[in-house]
Amino acid sequence: MNTKTIVGGILAGIVSFLLGWLVFGILLMDYYTGNMKNYEGLMKSSPEIWAIAVSNLCFGMLLAFVFQLGGIKTASRGFVTAMVISLLTSVSLNLYMYAQFNLYAGSLLVTDVLVNAIFGGIVGAFLGWWLGRKASGTGT
Repeated sequence: MNTKTIVGGILAGIVSFLLGWLVFGILLMDYYTGNMKNYEGLMKSSPEIWAIAVSNLCFGMLLAFVFQLGGIKTASRGFVTAMVISLLTSVSLNLYMYAQFNLYAGSLLVTDVLVNAIFGGIVGAFLGWWLGRKASGTGT
């Protein structure tokens, strides 16, 4: 990966972290909490922020790698590509969790898949824009 792609992956990870805080930590927190079963000791009193940050950076780097391979350099292509990646990974992970654990109802599964698909699309739109933008003053 070239420097622009690596920086884009890091920036996409930061966008993902901040957007995740807004969407999952503020806007939908009560919805998720209300639709998950609560077992003693299941949830930590405070999440491990470092682990969330690393997770988001990995997501940003995954998208950057795929975008470089696919030559994706527009916000619209970035949105669609990342939305499909997020949709498929979310369906895969959510169905696996649903099959193995008694944590949430089917309605939350559907909501989570849709929210994550849109979420990923937004991060991908940012990354596509970043990768396609011309650096000011360098002529590239």
